[in-house]
Amino acid sequence: MQRLRARLRWSQQLQQLPPWLLMLLIASLLVGCWALVWAAGGSRTAFPHLFYVPIVLAAVPFGIRGGALVGAVAMVLAGPLMPLDVAAGEPQEVVNWLARGGFFIAIGAISGTTTRALRRSFEVGLTDQLWGEVEDAGSRQGLDDDPCWAGRIRRTLDLGTFHTVFQPIYGLSSGRIIAVEALTRFEDEPTAPPDVWFDHARRAGLGLELELATLEAAFEASHDRPDDVALSFNASPQLLTDPRLLSLLRSVDGTNLVVEVTEHDVIDDYQQVSRALAMLRMLGLEVAIDDAGAGFASLRHIVRLEPDLIKLDRSLTQGLSGDPVRRALADALLQFAERTDSRIIVEGIETPSDLAAWRELGAHAAQGFLLGRPGPLPFSRTFRPLERAR
Repeated sequence: MQRLRARLRWSQQLQQLPPWLLMLLIASLLVGCWALVWAAGGSRTAFPHLFYVPIVLAAVPFGIRGGALVGAVAMVLAGPLMPLDVAAGEPQEVVNWLARGGFFIAIGAISGTTTRALRRSFEVGLTDQLWGEVEDAGSRQGLDDDPCWAGRIRRTLDLGTFHTVFQPIYGLSSGRIIAVEALTRFEDEPTAPPDVWFDHARRAGLGLELELATLEAAFEASHDRPDDVALSFNASPQLLTDPRLLSLLRSVDGTNLVVEVTEHDVIDDYQQVSRALAMLRMLGLEVAIDDAGAGFASLRHIVRLEPDLIKLDRSLTQGLSGDPVRRALADALLQFAERTDSRIIVEGIETPSDLAAWRELGAHAAQGFLLGRPGPLPFSRTFRPLERAR
């Protein structure tokens, strides 16, 4: 684990070096490799393979051209400028050093191509995420034009046509369930995701009423959960500062509860929200930032609210095992959490490879379809693949 983190930090620092310093470093490595091969006795030894180090090193910051060019320079140094046997002065056959040089150039080009492909994949992923958010915002704007939403929300509140489901959260070191997140499902038409219902409720001036009603339903549905399993629930900044939330939490005993402040909610007054969270902490609640990384407010929420838990959005947690850029970012986030006395929960885990990668990096807990889909209580106390991995 420590060796992996050290390599990732070294790679990030390399990218930040000035180009002239990188070129000087690569040139020094080429000369050093040539000297070592000479000192070892010539190209008949295995030491010419050392030239692959500066070749790959050049491909990381300079791409295909940089890798291929350094490969060509290595071909000359390990070819015409290097005898087969230094002591006897026996030269190499031309075909031998040309073949080796071809491999040098090919490896340099392949390394550069791979680096460029990984960067492009990361850029495409970020672009797709941005356009997805734009399209989602556009679809919600279309729904805003429907004047019937206010009536539908009032009917839902009057009839209670919603219910609570729970999604389990498992500790990655123990494999045991540590919490469940309460999620609301609406039964009334029109069919729409829960966040759309809550958005329209806020626009209709019914946001707090809908949040409180669904939260009361969540508390009632979770009354028989085990004492060592926390209940996690979402709350808007408006609800956090509403005195009715404090009264509700006092009535249900606020211990072993986690309040999640979603990244998407705008906070106009951080001091007021911080004071409200301090009151909730006095009741025994922990504070989590939900969907961290899904937009632009995550870091501000984390810095200003000092959460106990940081729940990373699926846009950061998925595909980690095959993406070195995301893996480096994951390592940086985990180091940040460690230094700020917070814990990382990774959301959206759907593949064993992502689960294994986050467990190896040291994340606190995980949540996702692989571990359990939203549904009624109870859930399995342990997640078997994690038990076997210990």
